Amino acid sequence: MKFPSAFCHLTFAFLLTVCLSSCFLLGIHVNVKNPNRASKYPKFSESTKLLGSSNKYRSCFNVTYYELNIYVDHTNEFLRGVIGMNATALSDLDTLQIDLHQNLKLNKISFKGKELNCSRKYGAIYVAMPEKILKGEKFKLTIDYEGKPHAAKKAPWDGGFVWKKDKEKNPWIGIACETEGASLWWPCKDVTDDEPDSAAINITVAKDLMAVCNGTLRDKEEKESLTTYKWFVSYPINLYDITLYIGKFKLLADSLKMPSGKTLPINHYVLPINYEKAKVHLAQAKDQIAFYEKTFGEYPWYRDGYKLVESPYEGMEHQSAIAYGNGYKQGYNGFDYIILHESAHEWWGNSVSASDFADVWLQEGFATYAEALYVESTKGKNAYYNYMLVYRLFIANKYPVVGPTGVRYFDYRNNDCYQKGAWVLHTLRTQIANDTLFFNILKSFQRKYKMKTVTSQDFINLVNEKTGEDYTWLFNQYLYKREAPFLEYYWDRADFFYRWEYTDATFKMPAEIALDGLIKITLKPTDKIQKIQIDGKAYKEISFNNYTELFGIKENKKLMKQFKNR
Repeated sequence: MKFPSAFCHLTFAFLLTVCLSSCFLLGIHVNVKNPNRASKYPKFSESTKLLGSSNKYRSCFNVTYYELNIYVDHTNEFLRGVIGMNATALSDLDTLQIDLHQNLKLNKISFKGKELNCSRKYGAIYVAMPEKILKGEKFKLTIDYEGKPHAAKKAPWDGGFVWKKDKEKNPWIGIACETEGASLWWPCKDVTDDEPDSAAINITVAKDLMAVCNGTLRDKEEKESLTTYKWFVSYPINLYDITLYIGKFKLLADSLKMPSGKTLPINHYVLPINYEKAKVHLAQAKDQIAFYEKTFGEYPWYRDGYKLVESPYEGMEHQSAIAYGNGYKQGYNGFDYIILHESAHEWWGNSVSASDFADVWLQEGFATYAEALYVESTKGKNAYYNYMLVYRLFIANKYPVVGPTGVRYFDYRNNDCYQKGAWVLHTLRTQIANDTLFFNILKSFQRKYKMKTVTSQDFINLVNEKTGEDYTWLFNQYLYKREAPFLEYYWDRADFFYRWEYTDATFKMPAEIALDGLIKITLKPTDKIQKIQIDGKAYKEISFNNYTELFGIKENKKLMKQFKNR
């Protein structure tokens, strides 16, 4: 999901880039901000905790396959469906939890043709099995439900169903539910760390409309005034990625010979009125996904292909069926950032997925950094630095990047998982100071955890293993503390005093200064005050380089006195 911010105002972003480019050439540092007070997380309701937390009723089984059979009545904005849930018991069980939004009515749950007893608390439904299911046993539940699903207030950030009409007054419908969960519109085991191995998505709509979903279209059945579109996902998939688009679409079929040597099927679905425009504009996706394959490893979903689907909201990374709603606008950098960002999620978010949204930076930060790497590959290193510096201006440092666990917390108004997450990788790259090794780490992380769920610690462990060094100090500072480090200094024209502020004793990042822009000195600050001699008669100016690491600069005249009074 792309972050919502002033960055969308392209003229503003362009002017910022010009200004930052000038700063970069002149050696003027760009500061960061550390609010005096941390922002507070919301008070999480019991219903939120029931949706986000792990418990014995969820951990006792693993879902391997879903079959969605859903009729969408667009006139009344109503759903009616039957869901098949195939699972394997991970321990002996007699009760399990599935999830369904309170707006939706559960008609019945069946097992081997018999209706089961259920109890409900908010969106959590506790299902009593008629017999004990033993560890390792496979079983299937059939879930019948209906209702009017929650409508989005601001999709995709505030999720739900989007019921719109296109410019030709045809129904145009979509769903985005990353934060809220798939149970917003269909019953499932709605957790982020249990992905089915595959899924069938059968959507029935009015005969004059089309339903587009993830994966490949296997069949289409027409019956009287209705048509059922049968899609199949042949890989593991995040439940919030499972989606539908309904409207009058036109297929834009294509293919691409990828760097791996494989041919990738490309099947975009666009509104007919935009078909000619789409043929030109969406072609840029080819260069972008080819770059991502070279940089991060093989495209994960060759059997299911790649497609952009014109959506009634800005964008979303739905696996193999990316929502595109940016109006065919090119950005100031010469590309459509929605296509660039959401396509990066095919690797970071859809393939390698955070097991809890506390670690959502592994999805959003990595995808945001992927944008910058594409800029570097097409426009050079200075353009890459400028791109990162623009994003740096939006870092708020109000919360740690890694958030609370077990509550499905992902607030679109807190963008640090995007920009600061990207700067964590940018800073790590500088500290490793070996691009071959750095990019090997990214590829290895993708390869090791492809189609799996991960934590921040998984990435930290891999970095430490690959580098042979312990970078825990860096991740502790940038992921688990909210404040960015600040280099405090004072120069009395004879001695230069300095230290790290907002850090602990483990933080050991060097910092570079330049004398009159010519002589570079690498400092090794700690949280203790240090000093070096710099002759004010020989040098007139000290400048700071913080373009390649995330830290701020602050002059503090008290350092000299504090140093002498130690």
